[in-house]
Amino acid sequence: MENPSQKRLTLSSEMDAGASVDRISSLPDSVLCHILSFLPTTKYAVGTSILSKRWKFLWTGVPYLLFDDDRVHKSPERVRKFEQFVNKVLLLSTVQNILKFRLCGNEFIEPFYVNAWISTAIIRNVRVLKVQVFYYCRADVVIELPSCLFTCRTLEDLELWDNLDINTPNLVCLPRLKRLTLSDIQYRNDESVSKLISGCPILEFLDICRCSFDNVTVFVISSPSLKQLRFRGPDDFPENLHYKVAINTPALESLDYSNHIWQHIGVNFQNITSLVRAKIDVEAFPGDDAPQSAFCNSLVELVQALHGVKILTLSQKTMNALSYATTCLSTRRFEGLTKLVVGAGCCEWTCLQDLVEAAVNLEVLDFTKNWHREHTIESCWRDPIEVPRCLITSLKQISLEELEGCEDELAMIGYILKHGSVLNRMHLSSKVGGLSTKFQLTQKILLFPRRSPTCQIAFCRQAGPRSLFSKS
Repeated sequence: MENPSQKRLTLSSEMDAGASVDRISSLPDSVLCHILSFLPTTKYAVGTSILSKRWKFLWTGVPYLLFDDDRVHKSPERVRKFEQFVNKVLLLSTVQNILKFRLCGNEFIEPFYVNAWISTAIIRNVRVLKVQVFYYCRADVVIELPSCLFTCRTLEDLELWDNLDINTPNLVCLPRLKRLTLSDIQYRNDESVSKLISGCPILEFLDICRCSFDNVTVFVISSPSLKQLRFRGPDDFPENLHYKVAINTPALESLDYSNHIWQHIGVNFQNITSLVRAKIDVEAFPGDDAPQSAFCNSLVELVQALHGVKILTLSQKTMNALSYATTCLSTRRFEGLTKLVVGAGCCEWTCLQDLVEAAVNLEVLDFTKNWHREHTIESCWRDPIEVPRCLITSLKQISLEELEGCEDELAMIGYILKHGSVLNRMHLSSKVGGLSTKFQLTQKILLFPRRSPTCQIAFCRQAGPRSLFSKS
């Protein structure tokens, strides 16, 4: 029988012997290439070739080719070295099925190389392709993408950024593409957009960020499979340009739409009955002058088109634009809306009331107070003529943030507590300083009569809940 001291000596000897063995290098090539794929760029993977003979050519089997050279104002000589590096990697790489190809660069990279690299990735059955080339000092340079990109049968995720030009051929066939991001790029015409999107039969995610001169007047987004859409309009348009956005997406579940409407805009939503959540961030005017009501009425139509949504978020800029409209939001019921998130100032109370009145089945209201004008001593709040239906039947939770304790806010809180029949929680946070001021505000609110006997009021600091008060 082996005594304990001999057993410990044997284990110690085995551990010492194992410490001198390179266990990582003994792993299969496929495992090592998988480990190298987690490095941030291909440059680091190539750098492992100096470790030993075993590692000299391992990087050539990594299916992730990531080239980042986006530092601003690099010298032409360093750009030439970057081009040579990418060419050498693509020449020596043995991967026939590229999982991800990323190219981020700028300043003096020749468009010929960009096209050649993209074409090489497509020939090697690339699945994820991201191309971002921005010419800070050569804004007139625009790279026309190769036609083979639009018939790539392996592509699943495509991101195109900056100085790129889309001139779609007559045939666009991207049968596996599920995610598409187009940011600050140019199109030859309106048809280039519609043909590209219609050529993606299983597209699920679309992220559009438009630039001011993208050559598109009617931006058509028509897809039977699209589930998530993020659309950001340009900061400005050429004068007298009237443009439209047409969205036909029957399977859409999530919408994030931001734009400026100080010039004429038309947005046409069709077949969005599956919409679960929507976020609208629209600025009505760039300065202090009041916008024309026609612009803001178009925003009312846009919001009303989302009447079937379940979760709706409206920014403070959006609420401000709606306040200048001559048409009323409450003319269309939002029967599916259960959660409303808004930011508003004292002059948007009417819009908030219209929304609450239209949301007949609202359960949760998240409200953030924003001040964009100097408020007056007089209250802008006016009690609704009729109590909104949701206050009586469905509204259970309210969050009111950034409160200042002014007359408007107290009037609104008092009205909600007085008529909230099924309200069980009101979450308040204040931006006013001083514990004494917060305490006085809390005492005023706690003295308000409550329709719901189970309603609890949580008064919090900005960082989180401070205390919970309940009235028996």
